[in-house]
Amino acid sequence: MKILALITARGGSERLPKKNILKLGGKPLVKWSIDILKDIPEICDILLSTDDKEIAKIGKNEKILVPWLRPKYLSTNKASSLDTALHAINWYQKKIQTFDGLMLIQPTSPFRSIKTIRRAIKLFKSKPKIPVMSVSKIKNHGLKFYKLKNGLMKTINNSKKKDNINSINFYENGLLYLKSPKDLKKSMSFKNGTFNPLIIYDTKENIDIDTKLDWVKAVGKIREI
Repeated sequence: MKILALITARGGSERLPKKNILKLGGKPLVKWSIDILKDIPEICDILLSTDDKEIAKIGKNEKILVPWLRPKYLSTNKASSLDTALHAINWYQKKIQTFDGLMLIQPTSPFRSIKTIRRAIKLFKSKPKIPVMSVSKIKNHGLKFYKLKNGLMKTINNSKKKDNINSINFYENGLLYLKSPKDLKKSMSFKNGTFNPLIIYDTKENIDIDTKLDWVKAVGKIREI
């Protein structure tokens, strides 16, 4: 099985400026994601999609694919992960090779483990037609709900109270998405319908850096190591 790992890292960030190149534990935030993806047999390439020259330089120094800087329409804060992924898929399939799965990785989750990556790949191998998405147990009712069903999960329509009875609820944590490129192009979404849940229990892995407070929490976890 061939899996393309796509790291999406814009240069701009409104709430935490330049966060993808801020040094956490002595190395740029984006490098945490690069390092954890190396030496995994199923990952055929690591592709870095960025609009920032400093981030691109980090990727090139790490000997991963940085074939271009993103076009302007993918470089605004309104650009979606889907559009960024489709841009990368089309380039890679045309210039390099076909592949079985696209793993979307965001640098804002620096503490994902190699065990988690391998667990995601194992889930995808078991059911290649069903996407894998990382989730955590629900913390509050302001987040999107999901319902376990035959080992899989499905989005709950919160307007239907009967769907919430006796259900186990989770939220998407943004740590990892894995889906076939064919299915992604067809559905035009990473998270529609039924998916195979990659449940993350570790509080450190669940850290998603988006604000200064998140950064402080991440630095605190580094000090605990």
